[in-house]
Amino acid sequence: MKVVMNHVSGAAKGYLKYAKTELSRVLDFRGDVVSVKAEGDKITLEIKINPKWENEDKVGYLKEWISAKVKSVFEVISVTA
Repeated sequence: MKVVMNHVSGAAKGYLKYAKTELSRVLDFRGDVVSVKAEGDKITLEIKINPKWENEDKVGYLKEWISAKVKSVFEVISVTA
């Protein structure tokens, strides 16, 4: 799964570690952040989903969950599976 987001204030490079920490907190047991990189003003995170969460309904729920839970610090641009 791939998540692309912006920090609500500031450059992407300065918030890579924070983005990884925040998304790891949001995912909890549902998956792990594999990589984080800055692409212009966007932060791209690759996620490995827990095998127990690899079905269509749970992935759909996870897409909504990520957007809702990081909303106060990051603006989610897209979540793709």
